Amino acid sequence: MNSPSQSIPQDAQQPEGAHEAMGAVRNGLQLGGSLLVTYAIAMGVRFLLPAYLGPENLGRFNWGDSFSAVFFLATQLGLEMYIRKEVARRPAHASDFFGTTLLLRLGLTVVLIGVLALVMAGQGDPPEVRYLVYVFAVAQSLTIINASMAALLHAKGKVAGLSVSNVVTKLVWGGGLLAVCLARLPLPWLAVPLVASEAVKLAVGWRLAHQHIGLTFRVDVPATMKVLKASLPFFITGVALGANGRLDVMILGFTATHEEVGFYGAAWNIAGLTFFLNPVFGWVLMPLASRAAARSEEELTRLTRRALEGTLVITVPLMMLIVLGAPLWVGLMGGEFAPSATPLRLMSPLFVLAFITMTSGMWLTMTNREWWVTITSVVGSLVLIPIFNLTLIPLLHSALGPGGGAAGTALSILLMEVAVTISLFARMGRAAFDARLLSMVGKTAAVCLAIAALDQTVLAPLGPWVRLGIEAALYVVGVLATGAVRPGEVLQVVRLARRRGNPEPEATPVAVAPTP
Repeated sequence: MNSPSQSIPQDAQQPEGAHEAMGAVRNGLQLGGSLLVTYAIAMGVRFLLPAYLGPENLGRFNWGDSFSAVFFLATQLGLEMYIRKEVARRPAHASDFFGTTLLLRLGLTVVLIGVLALVMAGQGDPPEVRYLVYVFAVAQSLTIINASMAALLHAKGKVAGLSVSNVVTKLVWGGGLLAVCLARLPLPWLAVPLVASEAVKLAVGWRLAHQHIGLTFRVDVPATMKVLKASLPFFITGVALGANGRLDVMILGFTATHEEVGFYGAAWNIAGLTFFLNPVFGWVLMPLASRAAARSEEELTRLTRRALEGTLVITVPLMMLIVLGAPLWVGLMGGEFAPSATPLRLMSPLFVLAFITMTSGMWLTMTNREWWVTITSVVGSLVLIPIFNLTLIPLLHSALGPGGGAAGTALSILLMEVAVTISLFARMGRAAFDARLLSMVGKTAAVCLAIAALDQTVLAPLGPWVRLGIEAALYVVGVLATGAVRPGEVLQVVRLARRRGNPEPEATPVAVAPTP
């Protein structure tokens, strides 16, 4: 007996990957909108603090943040990557382990603060530096818990409420810092707004997770032990990656001066703004890659290559803007920070390489080669970084004077990132590139070299703002003329975004043939 014909909307006929890509674009735009606001606030703070504190106190502030953060890497547990890989496929699994790991993290927080107190007691630092470290320690604990909470929502694809929360908590943080600066409160108070903002974020995140994925507080030790075992490579990788930008600051503080830490921190305040894509990477691309990998490695490889291409389109011009305008950007913080220009230039390629390694690491993780990522990260962060820093900081500090130690730290982390990139690409093999991506890289590199040459010759006599404006225009013309960036593909993404994952309104029903 034949069933009657049925009409199915056209969007139901589209490949599953297309629907997920549309959803990813929609989530990316929602998160991107909130990030624009939060980064505008962060940018103001990054220029406010150096001007308010000066190099030495800024160095103490950054050193306290980094020193406490290194200790609290132990509370990461590798959950964020595990959540994005597994909870994206089975959301109800979150309640099996989240409550138990929350208690574990809180217990570790108490222990680690005690260890910090013992270590700080023997350092001979002023009391205000010790209190600053303790307040930062509380903030580090809340930040890591919130990262896992956010990962749950990213894995489910529910980011609208999280986007609002990001803006609100960033306002709490920025407003609190401004109030502390205006009131001229002691140094430890500068960490209090971070604690307040993370506490608000935790409350909001728990409510959103309960609403969207049914997260409940449950203690299940056997299930949690299985999760922690599966998360071990992610935990080791997370510790190694988390040490980047933290361990080197510790070494710089011990081998040079707090003033050098201040110069390095000022450069990082500017360079760090370029990492605005970092949250979108974890929030959007990782869950999308997880579902692509579940279907086929070939689909995951295509996604990875196009993600690498999109990353370069955005990050390379920002790198060029930092390199060519370094003296101008550090000058906005005050003349005291002029020595920060050299470390800033050395840092500028970092975020390009960082996103490349994150994308290649994603491919290796989704194809069950995560231990290679782990080993590479550990060697890079815990072996190469100390060796490079202990060698280059004294050498460049002696050769360059003020800012030389900061330049040694910046060069150390750059060399480490290059080594990690080579290692991950070597493991990916032919999956890393296709002809289209290689062509785009070659054309973009040629445009960058040509503009750098013009900056040092023909355009050198011009004022910095005029020169940067001309160079920005030349870059856009260059990448479009050579075909390194293809406007048609950008417009396709925009069209997908405007549809917000919905089918075309004019789509007509598709008749399905009767089945016998």
